[in-house]
Amino acid sequence: MKKIELTPKEIDLKAYRSRSAFEQDAKKLIDFDCLITQGGKPVILYKKLDIDTSELRKAVRSIQYATSTRTNGLKTTSAIFGYRPRVAVRNDYCTATAMATNDKRNHGIIAGFATQLTEYYEKYFPEIFEMHHQVVGQRVKDEWTIPGTPFTSGIVNKNNPLKYHHDKGNFKGVLSNMIVFKRDVRGGHLACPEFDLKFECADNTLVIFNGQNILHGVTPIKYLTKQAYRYSTVYYSLEQMWKCDSVDEELIRIRELKLKRELKRIKKEGENK
Repeated sequence: MKKIELTPKEIDLKAYRSRSAFEQDAKKLIDFDCLITQGGKPVILYKKLDIDTSELRKAVRSIQYATSTRTNGLKTTSAIFGYRPRVAVRNDYCTATAMATNDKRNHGIIAGFATQLTEYYEKYFPEIFEMHHQVVGQRVKDEWTIPGTPFTSGIVNKNNPLKYHHDKGNFKGVLSNMIVFKRDVRGGHLACPEFDLKFECADNTLVIFNGQNILHGVTPIKYLTKQAYRYSTVYYSLEQMWKCDSVDEELIRIRELKLKRELKRIKKEGENK
């Protein structure tokens, strides 16, 4: 494993944020196993996986995807897994994702793979992993975490040349773990202009980094055949999950909210007659 010590450079975030990532935005291409350090401490890991990921690949290729717009304006074709926190107005209660309910087999494969990732996370980032494990363990009920891991949730991106952004909503100071599957694709690199680096994100590779602190985007993806694809599966821990009560308590909350809304609707209809 090669180690590279780097210091981030000053960049004008406004010039990058929410614009497309380009190959020329970063000079150095990382296409080998590498640990990027800053002040002697690890900050980014890029590694070709040496474990069997065939079932995970099948799962991410078989699940259903939806195209939507994130809160920061990014359009994505994706599917979420694990658990989701309360969202005011839309779903004011904690729940498992739709994939966990409607596609249990593939969800089990995708979410369950997180247990293997924790081995890399702990090996290369022992201090951050310990902190991550402790803060989630102290603040989030076990029912809302992926068993055997500090992760609560994740997303699978399908063929998304994501614009530059910072991730939002994760616990502060913890790292996201991302696996990439690619076939017959040119480009689709993960660009990090502050470090003047772009990661190849070759097929069956892992990237571990702090997506909340490090600006990142995906360079243009060129598909060479009709069978071409680029999937990235990202595991993370949502801070808002600390607000979740037990599953039974959340079910009671759902029923109470639905009853209140129904009574409010009936009252409003009566006033309009």
